[in-house]
Amino acid sequence: MSFLNMGKKQHGRAEDATPDAPLVERAKQFFGKLQQRADELAQEATESGQLIADADTDPFKRSFAQFKGGIIAQFTAIIQKGSETFSSQIMPKAGFHEMEGLSSLFTTWQRHVMGQMTGVFDNIVERDLEKEYADTQAAYTAACERAACKQCGAKLEIKQFYFMSTYITCGFCQTQNTFDPGTKARLMEHLARPLAESRCKALHDRYREERNRAGKEAATPFYEAFAKAMTAEMDRILPGMEAQHHHFYERMMHEYINHHLSL
Repeated sequence: MSFLNMGKKQHGRAEDATPDAPLVERAKQFFGKLQQRADELAQEATESGQLIADADTDPFKRSFAQFKGGIIAQFTAIIQKGSETFSSQIMPKAGFHEMEGLSSLFTTWQRHVMGQMTGVFDNIVERDLEKEYADTQAAYTAACERAACKQCGAKLEIKQFYFMSTYITCGFCQTQNTFDPGTKARLMEHLARPLAESRCKALHDRYREERNRAGKEAATPFYEAFAKAMTAEMDRILPGMEAQHHHFYERMMHEYINHHLSL
């Protein structure tokens, strides 16, 4: 669809807009057609997104991410088409009395499509983190219950969470045993942070509100409160790894102070 070609005959009929129509009217019809494309795209994302997310059993949701990326790319192409046409074909032809109306038309259209693009996936649940955590914990607990010394048969004491197979010394006969936590346990490292973030969302939203209101430096105590709460959640999610989580908290604050505040 070309703005300059709107009105030319195609297959024996004329388009709705003609070359002789007022510029504003042709612009309205051009952006109307782009809006129709955006509406169809938003409907496709709404109708198919949750089905694809639910059917994607990959822990990293790669199929859903590919679908989402495709939708975003198409929205981006629509916005770029409208922006380029507005700046290169519409405004250069506008008279002084048309410029304000055309600018308002474009701004309203662009804002609406941007809103569709950024909000179309808001109500789609990509991952049920709490369920993933509960399932993983249940599998890990079962693996711990099964863990027994290969020499004397005594139950092995598992004092912390292990992502990978590790050696556990029997408390009775001192034999070295290999403890395999299972496949799901290997994914727990990638689950702890997003789960902790989701549990602390209210604190992060409060930080963002304060940052928008008073600036990043003034919002530092709110970010620190969020980081501390998130670290505490990670301690609960993965007990026995408090030292690692404390180092993670220190990295968060170091990055915030030395990167975000310097921007």
